[in-house]
Amino acid sequence: MPIQRFAQHLQAPWPNGRGTSYEIASQTPGVSGWTWRVAIAPVVEDCDFSHFENVHRQLLIISGGEMILNVGGETVICKPGEVAVFAGDIATTAKLVDGPIVDLNLMTVRGKASGVMMHCTRPGLLPKAEMLVAVSETAQLSVDGENISLQHQDAFLDASHSQITLISGAVAHITLA
Repeated sequence: MPIQRFAQHLQAPWPNGRGTSYEIASQTPGVSGWTWRVAIAPVVEDCDFSHFENVHRQLLIISGGEMILNVGGETVICKPGEVAVFAGDIATTAKLVDGPIVDLNLMTVRGKASGVMMHCTRPGLLPKAEMLVAVSETAQLSVDGENISLQHQDAFLDASHSQITLISGAVAHITLA
C-alpha cells in the first residue's frame, strides 16, 4: 500500500530560512520547479512566510491553535479544522495566537495545476482523492476492504485508485487537477 510515514517525508529548509518543511509529495519530489506541492510545516514563532511566485496556497492547521496571517494588509484567520486560502506571492506575516502550530500546505502554480484540500472528520466513504494525510493522532481507514491505520502526519498516497472509507479520526483530503 502507498503509505508514507512522517519519517519518510522529505525535509527541506524554507526558502526564507525561517523554518523547515516536510514534503509529502510534489510533481518534482525534493527539487524546485514543481507545479504542485504538499508539505507539512511547523511554525514555532511569529514570522514572515516564504514568497512563492504565482502560487495559490491552501493551509490547514493540524496541530496547535490559531494563527493569524497578514497577507498584503488583509487578515486571514487560520483555525484548526478549517482550510485557509491565500496567495503565496503576496507578502505574508504569521502571528501565533496560542504558541507553535503545525500546518499542512497544498501549493499549486496558477495556470499549471490546481487542487482542493478538505478537512474530513465524518466516518463514511470518501470521494476520490490523490492523497490523504492523517491530521488527528490516528486515522483508521478501510482501503478496498482492508483496514489500515495512519498516525498523525502520515500520508496515504495514490488514493485515487482505491475505494476509501474513513472509519475514525480526521484526514486532509487532497485532490489535484
